[in-house]
Amino acid sequence: MKKFLVLAAVLSCIAGVSAKELKVLMIGNSFSNSVKVYLPKVTESAKKHKLILGSASIGGCALMKHCNNIDKEQKDPNFKSYTFTFTGEKTRKSSVTEAIKYRKWDIVTIQQVSHQSFKKEMTREYAAKLIAYIRKLAPQAEIVIHQTWAYRQDNPKFHNKKAPLTQEQMYNGLVENYNELAKTHKLRIIPVGTAVQLYRKALPVKEVKYTEAQLKALKRTDKLPDLTGGDPVGKLIWLKKNDKHVYNDRAHLSQEGAFLQACVWYMFLFDEPASGIRMNFKNAKNQPLMLKCAEEALKQYKK
Repeated sequence: MKKFLVLAAVLSCIAGVSAKELKVLMIGNSFSNSVKVYLPKVTESAKKHKLILGSASIGGCALMKHCNNIDKEQKDPNFKSYTFTFTGEKTRKSSVTEAIKYRKWDIVTIQQVSHQSFKKEMTREYAAKLIAYIRKLAPQAEIVIHQTWAYRQDNPKFHNKKAPLTQEQMYNGLVENYNELAKTHKLRIIPVGTAVQLYRKALPVKEVKYTEAQLKALKRTDKLPDLTGGDPVGKLIWLKKNDKHVYNDRAHLSQEGAFLQACVWYMFLFDEPASGIRMNFKNAKNQPLMLKCAEEALKQYKK
């Protein structure tokens, strides 16, 4: 019995060494907000690591706007334009400066707004300014790039004759942009966009068509149809309480996509293999493929 207790104590110590507690702050927009949907649940279900997650976000916020907000905050300490969430606390308004100073973060993530994610001229200058500011206020934190993703194939931006763009061009452009940023500033990348693209290729996406008349006929009491056709991007949502028509979102992640995103984040943050994911997603038949794509994406960016 005594030997068993000693062995149990040793194993407990070993497990304690491998377990991590991380304080992570996301400075972003709606593309980082979806991280909060499943990442805490995935982490908790593993029963190994502890995640304290903070988020300072503004919908549609580009790196340029983050930098402009920093300038405004220097002039007016009461300027608080961010929605700030923190594990176990109520959502409130904050400045990005206040969010960075709120805790001694282990990791701070940044990202470009999606419609500029493939535009280097809109990224270099402002990313450098934001990175410098974070390093000044939180020198202990590792700055990490959250790689965003390309829109769904039927997104209107891919059918604009004045500014032609394809899904593949958007993806290749954002990969090149983020890779250059990472190389310049010696940063690591959480490759969510690559995992999404790998998943698309592995699971042929079938376009599900609904006419505008069919979408307009939907009521709030109706179950919203799944228009993703296997793509981890896209969903139907009601934007506001008084909306009469449902909105066809072809840019943000579906519930399946948010789970894929969470898996990539969990495996990156805690250096875990796909087998370390203990949570079962509701669409369990596709989970092995999601984990495979998440693991493959991380292998491509492993240093």
